[in-house]
Order: sequence, then structure tokens, then C-alpha cells
Amino acid sequence: MGSSRLLMLYGVLSLMAVVSSSMGTNNEYEYAAAGSAPSPSGGAADGNRKVTEIVDKVCKKTSNYKNCVDTLYSDPRTPDADRYTLAYVSFGLAYANAVQTRDRIADELLLHKNDSDRRHEILQNLRICERDYNKAVKFLESALNDLNSETFFSLPSYANHAARLADDCQAHYPTFTSASLNSICQICTLVIASLYSGGASP
Repeated sequence: MGSSRLLMLYGVLSLMAVVSSSMGTNNEYEYAAAGSAPSPSGGAADGNRKVTEIVDKVCKKTSNYKNCVDTLYSDPRTPDADRYTLAYVSFGLAYANAVQTRDRIADELLLHKNDSDRRHEILQNLRICERDYNKAVKFLESALNDLNSETFFSLPSYANHAARLADDCQAHYPTFTSASLNSICQICTLVIASLYSGGASP
């Protein structure tokens, strides 16, 4: 098994644990307080977080800087990640999120399997969500496989497909909101854009 394959497996397994419990060496910026903009700093103190230049540039382009930073830093590789590793991190987070939601949908289907006919619509909508998240997981698996082979062309498409499938599920069964997966998929596309613009090194 190649080193990149081992990196992906380690990352995804560790992310599954992180996502289940809660939904450096580069140029660094201090992320001082919730919602505050990052500023150059020589060090962090009292819970402040240093944000790498790569993460800072990516997260500034998202709709929620703090959420982006918190999401990426839920993976322990992020403080030392170059663009390529950050792509593994972001797609790994998206994959873990989709798998967790798919498993929740399966649990919900079990709860409703004996519902009466008048609640048949609930089962129909849950099955739509099951289909959507099965597809989303497959798209994100394909993305991780493409990263292994350093094939980047289809990665934004995979992220966008996964986000749209999450939206479709939410439209049918609002309990399973798409905001979390959508925000991670947005991060994925921005990280891939940074690969094209700056190569795989910081």
C-alpha cells in the first residue's frame, strides 16, 4: 500500500472519530476570538489559535471564516499541511460527514419501518435521503481516490454533486440539514482552486 493511500486511510479514520464526537511550520496568523479577522502574530496564547497562511487564504473566501477554520483544524494534520494535504483533510471531512449522516438516516429508517400507511410519506422521503447520501458518499470516495492518483480535474465536481445531494435530502426531510456538508464542500472547492493556483507546496 502506497504512502498516499496510508495517509488517506489514517486521515479518514481519525476524522470519523472527530465528526462523531462534534459536528506550526508555515507562515502563521493568530486567530484570536470568535468572528474576528486574523492578524499577523508571533505566537498564540490563552486559547488563541495560529492559522496557517494557506488556511487563512481559503477561509477568507468562505461565507463563515470561523466555521471554516474550526472545521479544518478539527484534523490534527492541518497546522503543518501543504495544499495537497489540506485537500485530503477537506475531502476527508466531507466524506466523514456524509457517512455519519447516511448512518443517521439508516437509524431513522429503522425507527419508521413499521409506520402506518398514513406515515408512508415519511418513509418515502427518508429513502430519498438514503439514496442521496449513498451517492454523496460515493462521490466523495471518488474524490479521495483521485487525490491518491494526483488527479484534480473532477474534484470540484464531486464536491458540488455531494452538496446538491445534501440539499435534495433536506428538501424532502428537513431533519437532515445540508448546511454542514455544504460548508465543507465549499472548503473543498476552494482548496482545490488553491492547488491550481499555487501547486502542491505552501
